[in-house]
Amino acid sequence: MTKQSSLVLNAMALLPAHIKAQFIENDKLIQNDELNSGSFTDGELCLIVSGDNYHFYVAVKNIHRKESLDSLLGESASNTLLICNRLTSYLADICTQKGLNFIDTAGNVRIDNNGLHLWIESQKGKTQKTFTDETKSNKLGEGSAKLLFALLSKPEILNVSYREMAEYASISLGMVSKGLGIFEEESLISLGKNRRILDVKRMLAIWVEAYRLSIRPKLGGVRLEYKGNWQDLPIEEGDYWGGEAAADVLTHYLYPQYLQLFTRLPLQKKLAQLNCRTNLEGALWLVPAFWGTKLEWTIKSQALLAVAELEASKDSRNIEVARMIYEKYL
Repeated sequence: MTKQSSLVLNAMALLPAHIKAQFIENDKLIQNDELNSGSFTDGELCLIVSGDNYHFYVAVKNIHRKESLDSLLGESASNTLLICNRLTSYLADICTQKGLNFIDTAGNVRIDNNGLHLWIESQKGKTQKTFTDETKSNKLGEGSAKLLFALLSKPEILNVSYREMAEYASISLGMVSKGLGIFEEESLISLGKNRRILDVKRMLAIWVEAYRLSIRPKLGGVRLEYKGNWQDLPIEEGDYWGGEAAADVLTHYLYPQYLQLFTRLPLQKKLAQLNCRTNLEGALWLVPAFWGTKLEWTIKSQALLAVAELEASKDSRNIEVARMIYEKYL
């Protein structure tokens, strides 16, 4: 067995059970001008995922330094793929940033190919951790939580490119792949040729907890002293109510005691507009918007923010109104 064959076998052996793979070495292929020119000349790989076939031209190499990737990065495309030894996190991130699909012998997979989007991280040397574990402990990472908010706000973005999705959610390209992989593993979405959301109800429940534990603690912002009518506050394009104020906008049932205002303006500029004094116990919480500027604001977006903040308050009055918003808007 050649070293190349050994790399391929070891890498294929660690693919998840739901992914079927067939690799054909170059010397067993019918002459193919497209395959037999350039770096990706070692064979062809067919991956079968959810009944769909995806074909790749393959380079099989040991990679230990960034320089070893240079020739591949210049020729990579959505239908090319590197099979290699275990990549360091640094080298793996370079591949992702440059659009080089790869499968390594540690079980790491990162592929973005016209309908097939895989991000699998090796569990070798780690405690096995899955989204199910995170769900049981009511914990989802900040990046995945932001992506979840964007998908729930505007489900159509599930069918745009990963780069656009990153802009909608204001997260990295790698986090999009990772988040979608988590959601697909839990049967929340399908990433076949026709991407679609499978379980909105569960996604909403996960969003509420993810906001409370992963997004809310990192919002930052500033607490302000304000005792007037909240509707008199200077609000302009790029400002969005959350929490109790958003609930009142949506239901006219709850008069806000505590205010949460998201803004796209620099905080210092918005503070000058509001003309309020800072106060750690203040009733107005001014925070930067955490989603991307590309995400169109809708009533559904406001409902998602309102419900999540109301539930996070643990106040029985707020939770009752959160249920009303959920039933009417979500």
